[in-house]
Amino acid sequence: MMLDTDEQVQIVGEAADGLGGLNLVGELRPNVVLMDIRMPGMDGLEATSRIKSAYPATAVIMMTSYDDDSLIIDAVRAGAAGYLLKDVSRDLLLHSVRAVTSGGCLIRAPLLRKAINRLCSAQHPPLITAQESTYIEQLTQREEEVLKRIADGQTNKEIGDALALAEVTVKKHVQTVIAKLHASDRTQAATTALRIGLIR
Repeated sequence: MMLDTDEQVQIVGEAADGLGGLNLVGELRPNVVLMDIRMPGMDGLEATSRIKSAYPATAVIMMTSYDDDSLIIDAVRAGAAGYLLKDVSRDLLLHSVRAVTSGGCLIRAPLLRKAINRLCSAQHPPLITAQESTYIEQLTQREEEVLKRIADGQTNKEIGDALALAEVTVKKHVQTVIAKLHASDRTQAATTALRIGLIR
């Protein structure tokens, strides 16, 4: 109901559980999915992981009643671009949907760093496909620098300050990195880079 009143947002489907959501994403290919964490059968984390694996261009925002750091980290590991409490205001919800649609990340920087560090500690030697190798080769040195700072949870302003770049220039670099890695958002770009061994 909160989203349906905005002319820029089109609601294309609704599911009762994780499996239903996964099937609908395959059928409808939405830009953004709002996903509950706690559901019977397939929970939101499992559904998110499967969605991001099969449909990486779809961004997922987790919706929950639990303000739990460990759940937020699990959500990042599953591929979520955002994590919101269910009592979120209409304005923040709309802002969040628009932000992830344009490749933004809604995970607080310290928690993003924790999630990336946990993935690092669990990472096995990467198995890079030929296609993923081309992704790496397409990145310029500057884009690699930006990507490493994305993975450190830095905002565009922080990246700009560190690299002496205007914030608008950083934004363009971030968008290019996301596109070259075939990711849906900056969180996925960071975790993809980690998985294929570009960031250690």
